[in-house]
Amino acid sequence: YFKQINLSVMQPGSSDVSACGEPALVSAAVAVVTKALEDAGGAIAIAFNGGKDCTVVLHLLYLALQQQASPIPTVLGVCIESGETFPEVEQFIDDVVEVYPITLVRIKAGIKEGLEILMKEHPDIKAILMGTRRTDPYSSHLTEFAPTDPGWPQILRVNPIITWSYSQVWDFLRSLQVPYCPLYDQGYTSIGNVLNTKPNPALSVGEGDKFRPAYELVDGEKERSGRM
Repeated sequence: YFKQINLSVMQPGSSDVSACGEPALVSAAVAVVTKALEDAGGAIAIAFNGGKDCTVVLHLLYLALQQQASPIPTVLGVCIESGETFPEVEQFIDDVVEVYPITLVRIKAGIKEGLEILMKEHPDIKAILMGTRRTDPYSSHLTEFAPTDPGWPQILRVNPIITWSYSQVWDFLRSLQVPYCPLYDQGYTSIGNVLNTKPNPALSVGEGDKFRPAYELVDGEKERSGRM
């Protein structure tokens, strides 16, 4: 699933981990990704739907690959989509594919069905990198390395930012100047599809339709307040 490309003329986020507020946290997450790459022997994918958390993991993957090979190889990216996605998200995903070392496949399905399709088309995949955090629904029990539940397609879920907080996600993205979906600058803090997502009311400015950017949300427990 690796092929060689040259990123020398492209501009992903910075590789200077020391610029982050918590470089040790980032280094630990990169170590998780590195271990996953080594254990899977290249048979690894990354889940990427354009959200802030998987964008963090994508950049962590980039940092890990930088340490392993030159030129940097590409990795299989998987975008599982259900419902109608925002045009801004679609454009961001298209842009990311041009900047970061992933070859993206899109699957229109729910998560379980999408994984089934992925494993049918790529049966050698052993692990999948995910942007899951413990504050996500049904994720409080997960660890960095977590097999899928019984009854699901069997694959190892790798969760390098499982312990990260909302503010740590934004510190990483902004301090390393990692590109992210522009909807986050319009008050969206957790993005699903167009029918179940709106700007976070906690970021509303006055009585109009203006909202502060996602990184200005102080209370991380309100991250999903824009979900319906």
